[in-house]
Amino acid sequence: MNEKNINQSRRDAVRLLLGGIAAGPLLNLVGTAVVRAGDLPHLSEDDPTAKALHYVNDAAKGNRTAKGGTPAGDQYCHNCRFVQADAGDWRPCQLFPGKGVNANGWCVSWTAKS
Repeated sequence: MNEKNINQSRRDAVRLLLGGIAAGPLLNLVGTAVVRAGDLPHLSEDDPTAKALHYVNDAAKGNRTAKGGTPAGDQYCHNCRFVQADAGDWRPCQLFPGKGVNANGWCVSWTAKS
């Protein structure tokens, strides 16, 4: 190998090393976010924000009415645009930061996912 090839190999090795170092924290953040979603405290119906939005853990107990062409009986947290996960019995919701809502719950802010 000549001097030029050795220098290019070193540069490639340094780029790879720096790329790996930079990617480590990003991968750690992704893994942490997934773990935190499952560990959220469950939203209580007695929570002041939950009361204001008439949140219920069981949608059948909510005062639902048809919205945007969706029948009342088809409205649940699991198909609401504000819920931020696609799996689990308790899911994070944009309306209740730091708390998990019941997938089969409902509140007056329910809006169909697009």
